Amino acid sequence: MKIDAARIDPYLKAPNLPLALIYGPDTGLVAERALALVRAIPGAMGDPFRFAELQNPDPGTFLAEATAAAMTGERRVLRVRDCADVLAKPLESLLAALPDALIILEAGELTPKSKLRALAEKSAAIATIACYPADPARLPGLITARLRESGMRIDSDAAAWTAANTPADAALLSQTIELLTLYAGAERHLTLADVTAALPDGGGVSMSDAIDASLTGDITGTDRALTLAYEEGQSPVGILRVLLGELMRLRLAAASMATGTSASQAMAAIRPPVFFKRQPIVTRILGLWSLAGLTEAIAAALRAETAVKQTLIPDEAFCRQTLLALATRARAAARR
Repeated sequence: MKIDAARIDPYLKAPNLPLALIYGPDTGLVAERALALVRAIPGAMGDPFRFAELQNPDPGTFLAEATAAAMTGERRVLRVRDCADVLAKPLESLLAALPDALIILEAGELTPKSKLRALAEKSAAIATIACYPADPARLPGLITARLRESGMRIDSDAAAWTAANTPADAALLSQTIELLTLYAGAERHLTLADVTAALPDGGGVSMSDAIDASLTGDITGTDRALTLAYEEGQSPVGILRVLLGELMRLRLAAASMATGTSASQAMAAIRPPVFFKRQPIVTRILGLWSLAGLTEAIAAALRAETAVKQTLIPDEAFCRQTLLALATRARAAARR
């Protein structure tokens, strides 16, 4: 059964269905929601007789653990990570005789053709929750709302800057919100100066470095920063979406420059505002990329995002290839 956005939080707080499939490309959000479900069953997480965790199990192991009885007589919780279609058949067996437990299945992106996803969506006993990165356009509002829940206020330009410098990944966004809350302390109010001081590196340092290096023609720097970004857990889809957002902002500035506006004036009009430490880099990028070139780069980023979502495409390699191709083009422009 698909759980729509409005019903996700109520279900996570009080799971009234015995099974849950949480899947999607936003692995941070998948893990966050799975943990919320575990915590919704009082006392289970700290009790080894009531809580078990499996990683990519075979069907037999999964079925044995899912049907095990709780020694204390209280409700058990089973959390299963890295699930795949191989669990569709044992899950179907469980539906015939539901155990007295909460079984949480975590998976990456599952296509509509996935047997596991299809079974979960058709069953009235399985809560199916899709986890996709937040739309970049919605991030400022999401950041504002999350901080408001903690009794914090944030200025609109500060929320916009934070959104532009934070990857749309639930885990990283939660870390950013926590850091801003700690930074604000008793003040309970965040300005643009506050967030730029609290997040001096713009959230995902290596990701931002990779994009800046790519658009300025630094091939070696692009490759190095991208490797670090992957090691930090950044996803290719997340990197390409941040790249796409940056290219769109740059294209607006380039369009303004095409009508006679100076680079500094065009950059000053970019929203969210360009952090002062990045202004020399953005000025350089605007000098290397024409309006037509940025339009082509946006098309390339869109094609890459579509490609890396396909199961058979090596996503990290494809993302790297895309950024290195942009770096090569920028380097050629710098030599003219």
